[in-house]
Amino acid sequence: MKKIVNVAMALFFLSVMAFAQTTTFETVCARLAAHPNTTGDFTQVRRIVKANRSLASSGTFIFSLDGIMWKTLKPFPSSLVVGMTSVIQTTPDGKKTVIDASNNQIFTSISTTLSSVFSGNVQKLYESFSVDFSASANTWKATLTPKDKTVAAVMQSLELGGTTTQTGAEFSTIVMTDANGDTTTYTFTNQKYPKELSPEEKAVFAAK
Repeated sequence: MKKIVNVAMALFFLSVMAFAQTTTFETVCARLAAHPNTTGDFTQVRRIVKANRSLASSGTFIFSLDGIMWKTLKPFPSSLVVGMTSVIQTTPDGKKTVIDASNNQIFTSISTTLSSVFSGNVQKLYESFSVDFSASANTWKATLTPKDKTVAAVMQSLELGGTTTQTGAEFSTIVMTDANGDTTTYTFTNQKYPKELSPEEKAVFAAK
């Protein structure tokens, strides 16, 4: 009986190792791109090195090919909608500001990066970043370091982390490290994958 258990355990670990070896950055992006829309909850922790201080917030999010929406609920309600050419920010008092970012190289780089991840455009990512990818069991991590000096002057790296199975993948965390060492960490929970966004959800990506 003990031999059977040992053989079973050995086969299990061998299968885990084989799965990790076949998990690549390309396969993860392809599996993420299989979901055109992802919704869920997030927590954000902004770490400011010089002040030795952390600021926390939480809310809901939408990842889609139209862009990304962060709807903060705590500590104060607000929203930030990031599209390919604009940012729409709504403050706690309800004031909405639309920023045209089509000529901002840094903003465009970050927006294109996230869009490339969700659309599975790995080649675009390799053109803009050096990618360090690793996988172990059912987890994966990719650290993207910008090649462009202008972007690198603001953003040191973008670290993506998540879980994967033989049929799918999802984000668990995104960590953006600024050039000065400050970090912004997003942790995601309660993820869902609707085929279509509701009319209300689609409307948030329209700059008005």
